[in-house]
Amino acid sequence: MHRTAQRALAVIAPFLLLTACAGSQPTTKVSAGRITGEWEGPHGEKFTFAADRTFTAVGLDSKNLASTMCPGKDSEGGWAFYVSEGKGTEISDKAAKSGSWIGLSFHGSAENCELDLAVVDDGKALCATDDRDAPCGLDVKFTRRS
Repeated sequence: MHRTAQRALAVIAPFLLLTACAGSQPTTKVSAGRITGEWEGPHGEKFTFAADRTFTAVGLDSKNLASTMCPGKDSEGGWAFYVSEGKGTEISDKAAKSGSWIGLSFHGSAENCELDLAVVDDGKALCATDDRDAPCGLDVKFTRRS
């Protein structure tokens, strides 16, 4: 390979690798207690998860979440971990005590919002996704608010 081509490849390879892996991240199974509390995204998105499996949210119409049809104004709903039902089928189950994927059910005008959350970074972050094959597919990572 020509030296100029090698240099160009050495410069561009990390960017290609980063782009290829942007949505792919391992998930972590956590207890429900690790989910409850306030979480913030990078562009003003916010979730507050309660122990009774309800949530409130605001700012879910940010640029990266626009395709999910979620509202920017205050919204609410219920959350649950996904559990296996066998043969590759999963459902959200409010009785599940732990999990690595969170299903959201929005109420009222937000019920068309299509958004799931993947637990990543050893439970320190929640990634927004509309595709279970890409845990961080929407490139919005929520971290616990201090």
